[in-house]
Amino acid sequence: MGSTLFASFRYGRAESAITRLPRSLRMFDWKLLTSSFAGLAITGFLGAASPVYALPITTLFNTGVDNTGTPLPHNTIGDPHYTLTSVPGGVSAILIITSAGGFPIPPYIGDDALSRWIGPDNDGDLNGPVGTYIYRTTFDLTGLDPGTASITGGWTSDNNGLNIRINGINLGFATAFNQFQLGFSPFSVTSNFVAGLNTLDFLVNNGGGPTALRVEATGTADPLSAKVPEPATVALLGLGLAGLGFSRRKMASPRQIDAVINPAMTWPVVRLA
Repeated sequence: MGSTLFASFRYGRAESAITRLPRSLRMFDWKLLTSSFAGLAITGFLGAASPVYALPITTLFNTGVDNTGTPLPHNTIGDPHYTLTSVPGGVSAILIITSAGGFPIPPYIGDDALSRWIGPDNDGDLNGPVGTYIYRTTFDLTGLDPGTASITGGWTSDNNGLNIRINGINLGFATAFNQFQLGFSPFSVTSNFVAGLNTLDFLVNNGGGPTALRVEATGTADPLSAKVPEPATVALLGLGLAGLGFSRRKMASPRQIDAVINPAMTWPVVRLA
């Protein structure tokens, strides 16, 4: 024959009748129980909803710098992070110049601690044929969420910048014909990123004489491991906060549930076979 479990409740005190259990197993500290549950719920929520901080795109570099971001010296041949993928004639090798070499700096804007001018290594003054030059830099989003990536920066060129492309997609940015005298023109990229390797192209028109590019940019993206609270976790937090509130209300009433057999005002809850 099975045993029937009964429970009864009255204002200010909960009573339950649980058959065949010793009295020591029928005493509970309600405040401790609710507080513990609330603590576990809040801890679980905080663990699942850790703050998400965007990380820098460490493989994105300015023109004319080394792997630490330090500008390279005058007449350095080759840029570690930029290549000329298309030229109208002449060579595609890159030369880095500074104000130490004089013309074309000025009229080009002068040196700073972040970047250098780069251009085709046809001669020491960056002279090149008339036409369009395409400079490319590649950066890696491995371990980062491409949907949250963004890049902001500025570019200047000789002569006018025609466009910027992210992974082959035109972004619609351009610069003035004499931008090299005016400073940096701002640009931003907020979409069309992909997982892994990405390309950023800068298209520059040369109207004759020297031609060059200078870019300063930074980027960020969220890590792929970022934790986002799920609906079940949010519900757990709600239960925990409710438990805290209920336990505070119970502080003014008896703190124990005394499990006693009360034949009056009982009803079956569970039948154990």
